[in-house]
Amino acid sequence: MNNVLLAFAVLLLAASQILQKLAAAKRIAGARTSRDWLRALLSSELIGALVTIAAGTALWLGVLYRMDVSRAFPVLSFGTVAVVAASRFLLGEQVSLRRWAGVVLITLGIAMVASS
Repeated sequence: MNNVLLAFAVLLLAASQILQKLAAAKRIAGARTSRDWLRALLSSELIGALVTIAAGTALWLGVLYRMDVSRAFPVLSFGTVAVVAASRFLLGEQVSLRRWAGVVLITLGIAMVASS
């Protein structure tokens, strides 16, 4: 059960990053007036980002209560892997081979920590 909570926390925190990027690209980039900023701040993307970061943080606190931080925190790095993958496949961003190599190294590190 702890691993499930940890996985959901990581995915929610990563989803928040993608939603923040969408809000910045779609809403904030064109904001010029105070009315535009208010609309941007009340956009579904930004509200979704706030909800997912709040839920992810709440789950993260539950994880910290139940697990050793020395095991849980390195797994939080999987959020980086998820964000890079989502930025490539959902947002269409270019991801260099060097960045993918870093993702592989992070994944190997997480696997080493998880197996110990």
